[in-house]
Formats: sequence, structure tokens, C-alpha cells
Amino acid sequence: MGIAQPPTRRAAAAGLLALTAHPARAKAPQADILMTASYETGRFAHARFSAKLVLATRGGADRVRQLRGAGKLLEKGAASARLMRIEGPADMRGVATLTVERQAAADDLWIYLPSLRRVRRLVSSNRRDPWMGSEFSFGDIVGHEVAAWRHAILRRERIAGAACTLVESLPVRPGLASETGYSRRLSWIRDADLVPARAQFFDLAGGLLKTMTAAEVRTLAPGKAQALQITMRNERSGAVSRLDFADFRIDVTVADSEVAPGALKS
Repeated sequence: MGIAQPPTRRAAAAGLLALTAHPARAKAPQADILMTASYETGRFAHARFSAKLVLATRGGADRVRQLRGAGKLLEKGAASARLMRIEGPADMRGVATLTVERQAAADDLWIYLPSLRRVRRLVSSNRRDPWMGSEFSFGDIVGHEVAAWRHAILRRERIAGAACTLVESLPVRPGLASETGYSRRLSWIRDADLVPARAQFFDLAGGLLKTMTAAEVRTLAPGKAQALQITMRNERSGAVSRLDFADFRIDVTVADSEVAPGALKS
């Protein structure tokens, strides 16, 4: 979302070779290396994008929200900020969220509601709340810090024809499951570009809660890729939310002020 990048792709390849040698169940450091490499693949020094958020329920008409956003790395790459604003429909125009993911400190979450003319800062427990009324949570949007979860490689599988490594992630510290709403995550990491092709999220009782799928993955620069369609399905209600990116550019410049709380009212 420049910033010097670690040799994560080479390290990830080494981890996969280790998995081949020991196929039963490979744990850290191989799984940590792979998840770190996947995490870095989706971080961009600067990014601008437009998107459509489609909310679908069983038997109901789709609700569509047009979004525009910007993101960048802050604090020498130790933080990643993303601001997204609704441009339509008219009754929701101006609603905006700002998420700041920090690797060594608590994440920052902000929301602006034009009807109240108020910028509200959210707390850690809000990470499990719906984002923009969708099946995505604020935690899904800000991202899940690699070091906050204990990872293990389970096996190799193919997803939509792509060779993937299946990784299980469990919370490291007490309280994280309650904050995120997830007691367990499964991620299918594509060999080709390290983008998660699928992810599953399990509730506090261990039941399957949501499934994420990614499609139309584009390589934007060496070692950098983005899925242009991301779908989240609630396995309980059948409700589906989908983010369709019409434009996603990283050959741009984003000022710090564009991804700061003061920009939410703009």
C-alpha cells in the first residue's frame, strides 16, 4: 500500500520447499514466512482506487455503494493507512472510514457520518463490527497482523485452478478472538502471487462464520498484487458482500494529509 521491502518472496519459496520435505504439518517459521510474504504483497507505498460495494441478501434486491479511496504507508512502512468514502447513493454520500494498521501498536479506526457531522474514533472491540453495513468487518478491512496470530501450514490444495498453500491461524494473545470475532482463520495462499485465493473465518465457538474469495488478481508491480474482486459470504445468513475495484493504481502519490482523520470530512 519508497519503502524497502524484505526478500519475502525468496523466503516464502524456501518455506514451501520445507513443506514439500515435511508434508504432514509444517509450523513456524515456514508458515510465518509465508504469511509475512503474503501480507507484504498487498501493501503499497501509495494507492488510489475506485470501487463498487455490492450488498446482496437472499431474496432481496442488491444494494450498491460507489466508493473512492486512497492509501499509503506511513511511519517508514510501520503503518498502513486507507481512507474510503461513499460517493453514492445520495442518501449515504460522504460516509467515510479511515483505518490505520500498525505493526507495533494498536490499530486506529475512524468513521465519519455526515448526518451527525461528527468524526468518531472506534475502539479495539469495534474491529468485529460491520464495515459500511457489509459482511466485511472493520478488522477485515484494516487487516490481520501476522505476528498477532500463530500460523501452521496444513496442506497443499488447488483453488479455482490455482495451486495454494493452506495456512491455519490462531490468536496469540487472550482477547484477540473477542476483538476480531474470530477464534480461527484459514487462508489459501496462491503460489503465483501470494494473494489469498480464499479465507475462512470461525466464530468464538469454533463454527464457520464467513468465507472470503478473491478473483481477478492483477500484478501491479514486481512482488505487488491486488485482487480486483473480493467477496465475503456469511455462512449463517447467506448474505453476500462484494468489492469490485474498477480502478486500482499504485503509480501515484498520496499525501499524508489525505489519509488523516482531518480528511474524513472532505
